[in-house]
Amino acid sequence: MVYIVRSERGLAAILALIAMMLLGIMGIGLIVLSKIDIEISANHRDGVAAQYIAEGGIQWAIVQLKTDPNFVIETKTKKNVTTYVIDENRSTVASCTVTTTLKPAITDENLRVVTSIGSVNKAKRQISAQIRLPVGKGDPFEVIWEY
Repeated sequence: MVYIVRSERGLAAILALIAMMLLGIMGIGLIVLSKIDIEISANHRDGVAAQYIAEGGIQWAIVQLKTDPNFVIETKTKKNVTTYVIDENRSTVASCTVTTTLKPAITDENLRVVTSIGSVNKAKRQISAQIRLPVGKGDPFEVIWEY
């Protein structure tokens, strides 16, 4: 009788090593994917926060236009572009820049264009609104702007 003996010792160990390498590569890929997801979520959060800060800048300008006569006078000339940086907490993370001008090519001096730029980390959002000042002594709580 003839026996054919193959030397297959160690083949299972090699296959196990290959399988472990493939699982390791897949694990590294999943770690990289989860890191990217975290960065996407952080960027989205910063964008939403910048949007809220920009909206807050518009609201600040509305309050200033309703309550501060000096602010209204400062923004009355067409050549005047008034820019305010609102950063009372000296934050290095978030800031808001509000620019107030008269609407170009219109002779109505009660119409202002307010542009607010909110910044959080690397995210920036810009909002512009047209604000019509009430003529005469109006109700200070009257709505003076439209989207």
